Amino acid sequence: MTVSDDLVMDTCLLAGETMLKNGGETYRAEQTMEMLAEAAGMESVHSFVTPTSIIFSYRCEDRDHTRMIRIHDRTFNLNKVTLINEVSRQYVSGKITLQTAYRQLCEIDQKRPLYPVWLQHLAAGLASGSFAILMGGNMFDFLPTAIAGMMVNLGSYTFPAFLNVKFFADFFAAFVGGLFVFLVFTLFPSLHLNSMIIGTMLPLFPGVAITNSLRDLMAGDLMAGTSRGVEAILTALSVAIATALILSFTR
Repeated sequence: MTVSDDLVMDTCLLAGETMLKNGGETYRAEQTMEMLAEAAGMESVHSFVTPTSIIFSYRCEDRDHTRMIRIHDRTFNLNKVTLINEVSRQYVSGKITLQTAYRQLCEIDQKRPLYPVWLQHLAAGLASGSFAILMGGNMFDFLPTAIAGMMVNLGSYTFPAFLNVKFFADFFAAFVGGLFVFLVFTLFPSLHLNSMIIGTMLPLFPGVAITNSLRDLMAGDLMAGTSRGVEAILTALSVAIATALILSFTR
């Protein structure tokens, strides 16, 4: 490969990888990479994307170039997905060069989350407490549920560093939060345990994963849509098992 070929391949893969790592749909990652390569003058551009891998190829000067990368860590930061879309549009329209696009993509990949982690935990707690009230609780259920929701969100961030299996990380995060509201309920039986547990588990509900799964399925990416759906089901299953275990303590 020449230097320009390397730059095209690196730019396309960086865009697709960053998009997948931050919650972008697989079909969107494929379209973005293909648009970048075609705008750079590549021919016979093809991409195959799953939630955990990218295979990308194109033809340049009668030579075929192919590369594959693996995606290990994934999170949800849709702000980065939006920024990548903007960079790709600017390059395709000719407003920026390929070198500038690659530099901006590197900056986006290294960019810190739009909101600090402590604020995300606080927002998760407020959402959990509010959801408990929405599910039939009262203002007295708000505070313990908010604290438990922050514990669950914190556990979902910290437990994956010690547990390589996401299922167990989600299970222990849900169990810790559920155990906290159960202990509070034993001290104050007038509280609504069911409403508090439902609100506590809110940070783990796989809403974005289910949405992306359905969008991939509707776009024709059956393998990616199915794998995302299975991942969402496993997350929901881990929360259900932890909840059932907590509720069994009341018997």
